[in-house]
Amino acid sequence: MVGGTERLLNASSTVEEGIAHFLVYLEKERNYARYTLEAYRCDLQQFARFLYPRSDNTRLALVTVQRQQVCAFLEELQHRNLKLSTVARKLAAVRSFFRYLCRQRVLPGSPASGVGGPKVERRLPAYLKLEQVEEAIGLPPLDSFAGARDRAILDIFYGGGVRLGELVQLNLSALDLEEGTVRVLGKGRKERIVPVGRLALENLRIYLYQRSELLLDMDVSDLDAGALLLNERGQRLSRRSVQRIVQRYLSRVSDKVSLSPHLLRHTFATHLVEAGADLAAVKELLGHNALSTTQVYTHVSLDRLRQVYDKAHPRS
Repeated sequence: MVGGTERLLNASSTVEEGIAHFLVYLEKERNYARYTLEAYRCDLQQFARFLYPRSDNTRLALVTVQRQQVCAFLEELQHRNLKLSTVARKLAAVRSFFRYLCRQRVLPGSPASGVGGPKVERRLPAYLKLEQVEEAIGLPPLDSFAGARDRAILDIFYGGGVRLGELVQLNLSALDLEEGTVRVLGKGRKERIVPVGRLALENLRIYLYQRSELLLDMDVSDLDAGALLLNERGQRLSRRSVQRIVQRYLSRVSDKVSLSPHLLRHTFATHLVEAGADLAAVKELLGHNALSTTQVYTHVSLDRLRQVYDKAHPRS
């Protein structure tokens, strides 16, 4: 059994106790990120509230949860007109929860087994053109700390295909200027090495100089000196700050609705595949667990080829 909770689970334990054990398992053994854990917590607590909507503090034992209740929870979600992807995610959390209980031999079978969720159409990821990316990266001025830092952010997102959570966690020690690489801690705390291009390295060196100049007159005790990307107060940049920075520059080169850091990750992968990069190598660079996740970029590439074909071929 997973440690870190007050008592061992058994079939008569409450649903809340089961959820607590499951979240500890995801954190300690699967090394899930804080934001992923919070999503699981919210979805499973919603399921628990659905099981006993009364206010008399009645708590159900795990063994009493039936398939009909899981089906009713799914129907309730669908009646609320949530996005299909949201409904599918919440049902997936419930399924994972009960699979865990079965593996731990707390339950003989999963009440969520065989409960079919909505079919979510897999949309092709949006991406930017090369000219748009180059224009965006060239916008931040290199003669100021904030400008040099912002260009470094865009360079790392597009040059390494990293996730937002991975970027804000980067420390100075993760950057190897000699090798031209960044060591990234991805999902499940799996480490991977991503390359940094020659132009990005030049910009990073400028940022590091501006960073050192900024910190010279600051009190060391007030600094987060180990963090790679800092704000003007010497503290590690927050996720929200990075999102705002990226949106500010991308909005000047694109009118797409979602101008998030993930757009640059999609662009990184799409440009590699379009240039003929090996899909298995792209998978490793992105930190995907399964090749099937990376294969969506082949569809983007084929879609682009179809557009070229339809425009250029005389018999299209």
